[in-house]
Amino acid sequence: MRKILSLARLNAIQILRNPAEVVGVIVLPLALTMLFGSAFAAGQASDIRVLFVDEGASVYSAQVGELIDAEESLRIEGATRAEAEAEVASGDVGVAVLVPQGFADALEGGDATIEVMRNPDSQSGFAIVSVVQGIATRMSGNAAAARVISAVPVLNADFDDVYQTADAKWSPQPPVYAEASQVVASEVRGDSVTAEGATLSSIGFTVWFVLFMTFGSVGGILEEREQGTLRRLMVAPVSRTTILSGKVVGTVVAAAVQALILVLVGAFGFGVPWGTDPIAVVMVLGAYILAGTGLAVMVSALVRTRDQMSGLSPLISTALAMVGGCLWPLEIVSPFMQTVAKLTPTGWAVMGLTDVVFRNQGVEAAVVPTLVLLGFAGVMLGIGVMMLKFE
Repeated sequence: MRKILSLARLNAIQILRNPAEVVGVIVLPLALTMLFGSAFAAGQASDIRVLFVDEGASVYSAQVGELIDAEESLRIEGATRAEAEAEVASGDVGVAVLVPQGFADALEGGDATIEVMRNPDSQSGFAIVSVVQGIATRMSGNAAAARVISAVPVLNADFDDVYQTADAKWSPQPPVYAEASQVVASEVRGDSVTAEGATLSSIGFTVWFVLFMTFGSVGGILEEREQGTLRRLMVAPVSRTTILSGKVVGTVVAAAVQALILVLVGAFGFGVPWGTDPIAVVMVLGAYILAGTGLAVMVSALVRTRDQMSGLSPLISTALAMVGGCLWPLEIVSPFMQTVAKLTPTGWAVMGLTDVVFRNQGVEAAVVPTLVLLGFAGVMLGIGVMMLKFE
C-alpha cells in the first residue's frame, strides 16, 4: 500500500509541475463554471422594473399597484404620467401601468379601465399586460358581486364592504384557477422537472471536466512509457499491478480534488444545493470518477503516444459531455438521444446528480446510477489494464 501511495503522490506532482496541465484541468473548469454560473444566476435574480402611475388616489387604484408588486418577477416604482411617458419612450423602462382619475367611481359603475404603456422593444411587455389583465379580471369580479348585492334594498349592504369580502376569497387561492403542468417527452430518470440555471451549469461542468482531469492524469503513463520510466520501474521490486494501482489511485485522487473544488464553487458561489444529501452525491460522483478513470486507462491503452492522447481526449470528453447532457437538459432532446445518453458514463452521472442535487430524491435515486457507473468502471478499467503496454 505504501508503494501505491508513493506512486499516486508522484502522479500528483507530475500534474502540478506542468503549468499547462494545471490550467487545463483546474483553472479553466473554475473559470467556465464561474462565468456560466454568474450568467445564469444574474438572469434568475433580475426583476422587471415597472413604473406605476396612480392618478386615481383611492384604495382601489392602490390595490392595482399592490397586486403588481406582489408578482415575484416585478418591481414597481411610482411615477407621474409625464415621467412614465418619457422613460417608456426612451426605452429606459419597458412598461408603465397607469390608473386614471375617477377609477374608484368607474369601478363601482362597471366602466373602469387600467392603462398599460409599453415600449415596442420591450421583451417583457406582453407578460406584464397578462398580469394586468388578471388583476382587472379579479377586480371586475369583485365589483360585479358588490354591485349586485348592494343593489338589493333588503340587504342594506355597502359596496366597499362587499367588495372587500369578495376580494378576500382570492387568497390564498382564487375561487377558480388553472393548474398547469409541464409535460416532457422523456425517458430519462426522475420526474419531468428539468435542471436549469446555475444548477445545470454546476452539474454539467463538474461531470465534463472530471473527464479532462482523468485523461490528463492517465496521460502521464504514456509520457513515462516514452521516456522509459515505466521500463525502469519494471526492474525495481515493484509489481505491474502495484504500478498500475498507483497510477489509478493518483488519477482518482486528482479527479476527486477537482470535483470537490467545483462542487464547493457551485454550492457557496451560486447556491447550488449540492449539500442536500452528501452521501448520495458522493456515491454518484465517486462511481463516476472511477468510470472516468477506467475510460482514460482504456483509451491510453489504445493509443501509442501522449500526443495522440492529448488530441483525442478533448474530442472524447466534449462528445460525451454533449451526448450525456452536460450542456443542456436531457429532457429536451429526442427519445433516441436520451437512449444514447444511457450508453455513456456522463449521461448516468448527469441523470443521477440531477435527481439527487436538483430534485432532492435522496440515496435511493443514487443507487442505480452508482451501480451502472461502477459497471462502466470495471469493464473499461479491465480492458485498459489488459491492453496497456509498458514498453
